[in-house]
Amino acid sequence: MKLHHLLVFVTVVERGGVVAAARHLHVSQPAVSATLRALEDELGEPLFHRPGGGRRLVPTAKALRFHGRATEILGQCDAARAEFRADGGNQLPRLRLGVMPTIAGRDVVAVTAALARGEPGWSLHLHEGGGAELADRLRRGRLEAAWTTVEEDAANARVLWREDFVALVAPGHRLARHRSSGVGLRDLEGERIVLRAACELRGGQLRAAGIALRAAARAARDELALRLVAAGVGIAIAPVSLATEEVVAVPVAELGLRRSIGLTWRSDAPAHLIAAVLDAVAEQAYAVGRSDSVGARPPP
Repeated sequence: MKLHHLLVFVTVVERGGVVAAARHLHVSQPAVSATLRALEDELGEPLFHRPGGGRRLVPTAKALRFHGRATEILGQCDAARAEFRADGGNQLPRLRLGVMPTIAGRDVVAVTAALARGEPGWSLHLHEGGGAELADRLRRGRLEAAWTTVEEDAANARVLWREDFVALVAPGHRLARHRSSGVGLRDLEGERIVLRAACELRGGQLRAAGIALRAAARAARDELALRLVAAGVGIAIAPVSLATEEVVAVPVAELGLRRSIGLTWRSDAPAHLIAAVLDAVAEQAYAVGRSDSVGARPPP
């Protein structure tokens, strides 16, 4: 049984089909289908139901159990490879940290710099990705920790701050004078919105909160979205931590949108490295005056 067969099988299950798996693995769809057939031939039975003979694949009950074992094997291979490389001469021990793209860039830079100063005996490797991708990489052993949304404390997770979503506007915008008092939902009526592609929220949530979207632009990067806001193209609905000197954060009463940011990690990650990251993120939250920072506690 080849590791490549297991990788393709796991990707098909987790991506929901051959087309998405092929795109993720950067191979052709026929190559993915051929690999699945080879694995099924070796195991002696089908791994998927194929309703109507179409492209939609539904894993069998045995395939779902096999998926857990295959994921574990792939994770062990990644860990063995990393351990081997870490022992290869002068290479420093590393911590692979996933970072959600909606974490403010200045926070990521400050934390990385603080860790470089305070922990010179190891290297930090950053990987940016959405929440689902980071969770997947963490589960597969391709990250040791992720700086992402965390709903509550757990054995391998800590909430570090909670923050509201606000309206970000240009300093000369009519709403900017309400940065202290805030505005109501009705005050947003008629505004043009710069949509942030990486935002955790979706249009349906904003509509449910009473906001009728009039899209002015859509930006894949928050940095670009904020530049568009600063230039007066439109306003943005975003976490308050994304506010900069070029844009003004205006609280919106009745919006009621919040997120919790923290760190989650693998149980086999080095405890002293996790503690260092927790402390660095918590210190940055306090340094920028994050009002709802809850601090860090050492991992158990």
